[in-house]
Amino acid sequence: MSHEAFSKQDINSEAISSISAIAYGFMGSQALFSALELGLFTALSNEPSDLDALTVKLGAPVGPLRVLLSTCLALRLLSWDGKRYFNSPAAQRFLVRTSRSYIGDYYLRQISSILYPKLPLVRSLLQGDLTTSLDYATTLVDPWTTEEFIRGQHAGSFGPAALLARTYDFSESSCLLDLGGGSGAFAIEIVKRFPTLSAMVFDLPQVVAVAEQIIQEAGLTSRINCTGGDLREDPWPSGADLILLSYIVSCYELPTVQALLAHAQAYLPSGGRLLLHDFALSADRSGPSNTALFLFGQLCASAQTQAYSVDELAVALQEAGFTEVVTQPFLPDLTFLVSARKP
Repeated sequence: MSHEAFSKQDINSEAISSISAIAYGFMGSQALFSALELGLFTALSNEPSDLDALTVKLGAPVGPLRVLLSTCLALRLLSWDGKRYFNSPAAQRFLVRTSRSYIGDYYLRQISSILYPKLPLVRSLLQGDLTTSLDYATTLVDPWTTEEFIRGQHAGSFGPAALLARTYDFSESSCLLDLGGGSGAFAIEIVKRFPTLSAMVFDLPQVVAVAEQIIQEAGLTSRINCTGGDLREDPWPSGADLILLSYIVSCYELPTVQALLAHAQAYLPSGGRLLLHDFALSADRSGPSNTALFLFGQLCASAQTQAYSVDELAVALQEAGFTEVVTQPFLPDLTFLVSARKP
């Protein structure tokens, strides 16, 4: 066989492997969800175990468990010394329930149980024959679903919120308005780090009902107030000199975003600041890859989801009358932070 033939074979093999990795991606996510539901990573957190010991600890049948363990090894969530299984450093930090950085509830309570089953509706949306409305109001249809979704959101937002509180200087501000603030995670972490700052969380009434419980659990009811309403239509609570829009603008088409930014500009006092934290693409729209994937998944919760580039968000802020617009990557391979000031 010629060198050229080998090269073509290698290229074809690499291409089909890459495509297969995409097609089989859902299997990896289900393996992760299954491992979390079993408590696999928590069971291994203090003591590496062999297959027999794990079978007893987890109460799982040996055959399927062996397959799951092999899958987690291939996904680099576990390691194996030939007998015992160990958590990877990432799994130990983020997937062990007793870890302060645990985000498993985000994957289980929001992604797996609520968003994942709705993804086939996105295909209907793209085919133009959608019969079910896709927006957050219809996703949060009952108290149980709402609490699961918002508690899951809180688990996923805790890390980004703590990072923002550590890396952005909020000392110039006296009151934060967190629009579409969900669980209150960002408000909680920010006011904990800046003791002179108060906060207001504004979101749908059914969301606020859960956020108030979480804020009470954090012991911050004296410093964080919640108000229910639709941020596009209802009056915003007054008195803030800093507005945060986190994971909000990507949910809406450009006219809605422009209206929100114009409202924010009119609301803020002179010198007031606006922060956008969201999934945004690079200027050439080629990535980050995790951002693009998340935006696709977000379509099942909001059919208006848009794939904005970070440059488009900066221009929208400037057109709304904001100055000192600064953009920077925030969560690696996922989100950007855009800050601006009202003149």
